[in-house]
Amino acid sequence: MNAKLKEEILAVLKNGNVNGLDAESLSDDDLRTYITLQALKNDSHDGKYEYAVETVRDRDNGGADEASLADVLTMYGERGWRLKFCFTDEMRVERDAEADATINDIVLIFERKM
Repeated sequence: MNAKLKEEILAVLKNGNVNGLDAESLSDDDLRTYITLQALKNDSHDGKYEYAVETVRDRDNGGADEASLADVLTMYGERGWRLKFCFTDEMRVERDAEADATINDIVLIFERKM
């Protein structure tokens, strides 16, 4: 772990006192584990969340519409939502003389604390 980063982390952790532990004596791995544990505790502290579902359809050639995806992700991010999960839902197959294109809906599920 970068020494400067560790120094900043220890400062945030109440001057090196972590629930009665001497944070400065923790190994880098133990410190990472502690931070992960605290993040999980904070994340589950208030279990009230709301969810939003947004769908972005592929372009007619079967390619993902990156611009629309970026717009949707940015819009939700600016409003405090985070992307929780995404998946594709096959809608149809476009066939022509040159190639076949599978058209998918990309389903985005967003989450934020209430």
